[in-house]
Amino acid sequence: MERAEETPFEPLGPSARTEKSVRADDIVAARELVGQARAAEQREQTAKALGLYDDALAHFHPDSFHPFFADVLRWKGTLLRERGETEAAYRCYSHSLAKASRAHYDAGQAHALNCLAIIAQRRGDQKETDRLYRKAATLAEKVGERRLLGMIEQNRGVLANMRGDFAAAAAAYSNSLSAFEASGDSEAISWVLNNIGMLNTKIRNFGEALESLERGLAIAINRKDAIVESIIRLNLAEARVGLGQLDQADELCARSLEEAQRRGDHLTAAGALRCRASIERERGAHDKSIATLRIAIYEAEGAEDRLLHAEMLRELGEISRSLGNPGAAKSAWREAAESFKIVGARHDLADLQSRINALPG
Repeated sequence: MERAEETPFEPLGPSARTEKSVRADDIVAARELVGQARAAEQREQTAKALGLYDDALAHFHPDSFHPFFADVLRWKGTLLRERGETEAAYRCYSHSLAKASRAHYDAGQAHALNCLAIIAQRRGDQKETDRLYRKAATLAEKVGERRLLGMIEQNRGVLANMRGDFAAAAAAYSNSLSAFEASGDSEAISWVLNNIGMLNTKIRNFGEALESLERGLAIAINRKDAIVESIIRLNLAEARVGLGQLDQADELCARSLEEAQRRGDHLTAAGALRCRASIERERGAHDKSIATLRIAIYEAEGAEDRLLHAEMLRELGEISRSLGNPGAAKSAWREAAESFKIVGARHDLADLQSRINALPG
């Protein structure tokens, strides 16, 4: 999970220009509404938060190019992205970039480019992802956006982890964590610790994974950041599955699923259901596992998350193999391998290919 966003009220860069036609009281009102939206997000009231963002946007004329207009569009896009509404998020980010460009708001452009890179990464467009991160980093460096540079470094770590370059991922996470710790940025620290935990789970360093994830969870709880709490709990469940601690994993997974469904977060709900299917398979409840995975696939529809799609198909193959159906396992794994190839997940692709080759027939 890469929650790469910024605090809501950063000062505008010296190059940004604003419109005299935008009334000062409209900006004040919009800022107040954004503050309420961010508070609603932390309480998992995402539908309310989206409504508040729309109320804030209503204080701007559609033709306005005020920098804060670009910011609000971007923050709304991030909430949509985290709910799994990928296309709607993409439209908000693209609109934000256009507004920031017209306002000569370089920091806003850099943030929008970073967010668009996350969308491209989710969709599996490797070239566009790399291009957008490079462009975002160049602009962020130009305007001295140190926090954004740390977030971009973290996001590049996520990309490296997905591609199986674990040393590069660890280095990127270490760099961004050091920067955020030096600035006392507890919100960003919790994001990086989550990603470090995911990396260690993937390379089966489960003890270190639990340490990072539990530290990140403690920060999120202290900040009353319910969304990050929920996502970290899901990743803790994955680590517990790896350790064979199925009861603890099931409890964490159930709580994460309940919270995701309550806030309308289809993407996290799909991930939690996939994790639950894995737990059920490990317990030998294959029929329940297949039913759960079908619900997960339904939840993920429209999210355009290529990696999650591949992971669900990989799990379907595991269930099929456990049921003694190598043909169905091979079919699921071949489809999963195609998605892993598209997103550049070389390590997962190689692992899956070896499983396919080991099947009879």
